[in-house]
Parts: sequence; structure tokens; C-alpha cells
Amino acid sequence: MDIKSTWFNKRHLLLLLISVLFVFAYWIKIQMGIDFFNTFSLGSHFPLKYLRNDVIESPEPGILLEENFDKKRIFPIWSGFWMQEPGTVTKEWSLGGVNGSRCLLIKNTGKGRWAYYHNKRVQVKKGDIFSFKGDVNINGKNLFAYICVAAFDKNKKAISWGLFKNTVNKTEAWITVEKQFNIPDDVKYITLRLVGVGKGEYRFDNIIFRKIK
Repeated sequence: MDIKSTWFNKRHLLLLLISVLFVFAYWIKIQMGIDFFNTFSLGSHFPLKYLRNDVIESPEPGILLEENFDKKRIFPIWSGFWMQEPGTVTKEWSLGGVNGSRCLLIKNTGKGRWAYYHNKRVQVKKGDIFSFKGDVNINGKNLFAYICVAAFDKNKKAISWGLFKNTVNKTEAWITVEKQFNIPDDVKYITLRLVGVGKGEYRFDNIIFRKIK
């Protein structure tokens, strides 16, 4: 084997190693729920889209998401933020939850809308019955929050970003919101979302998302 051929093989081996490391790093990024850009994702393109395991396919009745924010997770079960006004919304964990427990605290310094969502889409069919329940506490003026689901068609294109929502506009008190709903014919996937509008603080605790039937 001549020197040129040896250099060629080493170069290809190096490129292969770099590719494997990149794919592994991207897989870790997905598991950690890290999003660097709000409008673009490499994970939607071949072959990285196959690394995503973001669909719960035809689940049996039972709890799909139960979150009281007391546990620190290596791999989060929530995705990154969407915010109408970039740079105005932050999240942290606070001890101001129900009965002094930990809770999710969202701070919005702008007046726009924001959303924080479960990192799984749930495959559904007409007639399926779901419910969600959670405790919400908001603090500020001219603001409100709600729990809802985003709905998608068979191609995973959005039909509605706020379907079956239950809204809280009473401030400085913990309010339990819950809703049961049936899946219509055109909806094939849903995702649970926490949403707020307006300047202030938003606390969420004891979130439960369930398939009933």
C-alpha cells in the first residue's frame, strides 16, 4: 500500500469518526431538549430526523405525562420555549409551588405570548378521550394563562396550537384547571402545552395528561 492510499484511508476514517461523534452529540442534544433556534431544526431533515423519538404511538389508556417539577431530570420531558417576543421569557424552578413544593416558574418581561410544551406528540384517532389537569398561579396585570393541546393532521402539520384549552385569569392564587375532551376526525396527533400571555410571572404544578379511552 503506497503513502497516498494510506493517507486516503486515514482521511476517510477521520471523517467517519467525526460523523459518528456529531450524530451522538446531536442525539444527546435531542434528549436534553436543547433548541438553539426557534424557526429551524436540523432534526427535521434526513438522516437526523430518524434520531427523534418524539411520538407516543397509539397509547393504551393511562397517564402519559405526570409532572410536579420536584425531580431533577437528566433528560427533560419538556421541549424548549416558543415566545412571540424573543428574549423576553425565561424559566426556572421555584419553591413557591402548591404547599411549598417545587414548581415551574415562567417570567415574561414582555407583553407577548409564550408556550412551553411536552416533548412528545401523541398519536390519536377519532373517538379517543383524553384529559389534562394542573395547578396554575399567575401574578401580574392584564395577563392570563392556559393549559391546552396542540393538534396536528396526519402529516404532523398544525391544525390548532390551542385546542381544548382551559384558561386562568385570576391572579395571585392557585387555580386547578382540568378538561376532558374527545378527538375529532381530522386530528391525528396532539401535544400538551402550557401557554401564557402578558407581562408577569406564571407558576405551574402537578400537571397530569391522561388517555381515558
